[in-house]
Amino acid sequence: MDEKDRSVEGNRGPRPLAESEITIKEEKTPRYAWVIWIITFLISFAAPMAQFKIVSIPLYFIYVPGVSPDGCFGLDASGFGMLMTMVSLIGIVLAFPAAFICRKLGLKQTIALSAIGVIVGGLVEILGGDNIATMMVGRFLEGTGIGLAGVSAPTLITLWFPDKTRGLALGLWCCWVPLSITLDSIICPMIASSMGWQGVFGIVVAFAVVALVLFLVFYRVPEGSMAGYNAEGSFIECVKLLNNPQIWLLGLVFFIFIIGQTGIVNTYLSTFLQSAPPVGWGWSEAAAGMGLAVVTGISIIANPLGGSVTAKLPHRLKRIVPVGVAVSYLICFYLLFQNSNESLIWIGIVLMGICGGFGGGGLRPFAPTIMNQSAMAATMGMAVMQFAQCLGNCFSPVYGAIIDSGATYWEACMTTIIPLSVVMLIAAFFIRPGKDSPVRRK
Repeated sequence: MDEKDRSVEGNRGPRPLAESEITIKEEKTPRYAWVIWIITFLISFAAPMAQFKIVSIPLYFIYVPGVSPDGCFGLDASGFGMLMTMVSLIGIVLAFPAAFICRKLGLKQTIALSAIGVIVGGLVEILGGDNIATMMVGRFLEGTGIGLAGVSAPTLITLWFPDKTRGLALGLWCCWVPLSITLDSIICPMIASSMGWQGVFGIVVAFAVVALVLFLVFYRVPEGSMAGYNAEGSFIECVKLLNNPQIWLLGLVFFIFIIGQTGIVNTYLSTFLQSAPPVGWGWSEAAAGMGLAVVTGISIIANPLGGSVTAKLPHRLKRIVPVGVAVSYLICFYLLFQNSNESLIWIGIVLMGICGGFGGGGLRPFAPTIMNQSAMAATMGMAVMQFAQCLGNCFSPVYGAIIDSGATYWEACMTTIIPLSVVMLIAAFFIRPGKDSPVRRK
């Protein structure tokens, strides 16, 4: 590696998650790199598209008297939250082994498997009809998409982009989740109105099939020597890299961030807005979907902006981002779920969109900055973030159970995300690398 020293002493920035001749020699970005980005984004996009397809049409699954359509599954709020949790369970299991699965199967097979999980899971759900058990099984299978794509897709992108354009490529890829929620929120209610929930599920399966075919046809790895996926050493040896309190503090912050963003807002905001007063505001399905779409639409813009701000801040000041997210949570959850002033909801929607973008785009890239000892350390740091994300997604049934007990949506926030945001704020103050860290900005 004479061309560029990749050791920690010679590289103050975060190590790439994977390395090839393109990343090592600092070559210009190949034209085909953007073809790889497109097909990788599309196949990644299918996973959150499947995960969040139900939140834009919640009344087909959760029973709201006088509002839910005929043929509703009749679930309570906790049961609906469990549908979201099932997707994340397998992601929890796969978070740390995912890098080793990539090494064993190869990137092509691993990423393809993520789409196959979405396809098979969707078909199980459709063929099972109104059977709740098969719906749960299908949701579990769909979780392989998030669990595998979340690690393998950015690894493939990293192999194709040198330092100068890697940040842009990964920042754009990070829009996979908010963009999928935005499109789900706009398109799914229209499809469901004419074809029912089965039509929505069928469209997602069809999209995943097309994305899989395109990926298999156009997939390549960079020419030259074998690309490294940075899973060197045994699994136990790599786990020892996690003996760093800073990455777990960051993981705690990200865990609470996901509880609020995915476990509560993305899962229950539409239901709250559609519920009849005094519980909610009685919005139509399309209007409620548009409200959630605005949240995620703003996040699409704020996501790369948050990543850029985090990258440019001096290292000792990077914790401003998680501190800002924690403070914003204390404000915007009241604005979103209060039922006294409807105009405040739109202020909360805008604030949550900004907060969600800075949290998603600003917190995740912080992991390889903290875990800078080696490329594998950076990968394990990202695994902590993936684990925290999937674990936070599992909070939905807890919030739903509080709603089922008779609490208002804001009362449920007061006993969950508000005190957790205080914990997030405290943890954020202590996030900083050790004094001997090579990336610490003196």
